[in-house]
Amino acid sequence: MNKIVLKRHYFSGGLIMLTLLISGCENDNEPEIINLPQIQTLAATNIMITSAMCAGVVIDDGRGFVIERGIIWDTVSLKAQEHINKISAGQDTGRFEVGLTNLLPDQQYFIRAYAENGKGTSYGNEISFTTNKTNSIVYKTDGRTTQDDIPGPIALDINENGIVDFVLFTELTANSTGDRLYAGINPIGPNLMKTGPAINDNFLSMGFIVAENPGVMIDETLLDNERWYTDHAALIIRNTPPTGAIFYEGNWAEGEQIVGIQFFEEQSMHLGWLRIGFDKTTETLTLIDFAYNSIVDQPIIAGAKSNGD
Repeated sequence: MNKIVLKRHYFSGGLIMLTLLISGCENDNEPEIINLPQIQTLAATNIMITSAMCAGVVIDDGRGFVIERGIIWDTVSLKAQEHINKISAGQDTGRFEVGLTNLLPDQQYFIRAYAENGKGTSYGNEISFTTNKTNSIVYKTDGRTTQDDIPGPIALDINENGIVDFVLFTELTANSTGDRLYAGINPIGPNLMKTGPAINDNFLSMGFIVAENPGVMIDETLLDNERWYTDHAALIIRNTPPTGAIFYEGNWAEGEQIVGIQFFEEQSMHLGWLRIGFDKTTETLTLIDFAYNSIVDQPIIAGAKSNGD
């Protein structure tokens, strides 16, 4: 903005002349001062034998566009930011995630998020994690069956400590609309399984258990209409109305599937899976095999028998 200054000049005879002077200008369009970005390092997740997911969040760009962001990592502390590895994760503010691969088993790693703008590069807090040992998966075969609860429900003691963790059952109900055979699971104590929402019209308001595709990661993440549940839920329901036209509901109508579970051992949570089959011809429920990750709070691949699967 221009500044207008009035100046008085005194001459003989009392004549006064006012002159307008432009004393200078202030530019409203001066460039903003750019600061370093603000960035935070987030905890590593999905830690496996040779890989892990690392993340950060650019909280503020410092009034300068973030031209690069990512993770620096090494097997020693990154305080000096020397002799380090770097993996980029694009530009701009917000949360980002990168995968580290080809890591060493049972090795401690240090990570820091970084962000760069026109002012320079800033680094987030340092976080460490340790990759899994060569094999942290406990895998067991089973093979027990139940048919109309004969010889009885299947009581599963995952770590063989004398405490039942899950019960697999079949339950036949009947009323004026026909009969229904429920094949399902009841977690015992604090243990959980992944299910859909409750269905009030079903016996005990059972929802349907979620079937995990082989090879997918089982962690604590839930999709829409999923929940970690600690009560009865159905693998499959066989409906026989008075007309006699049998039909099935549930994810186990096509045979064997995998259930994602949370198994608690001395108040520590382990993620795992159960592989269960249902034969519609004989209406036999079979616990085929199961596994869990012996490392607390760490994910497991559905159907994996070892970390290498």
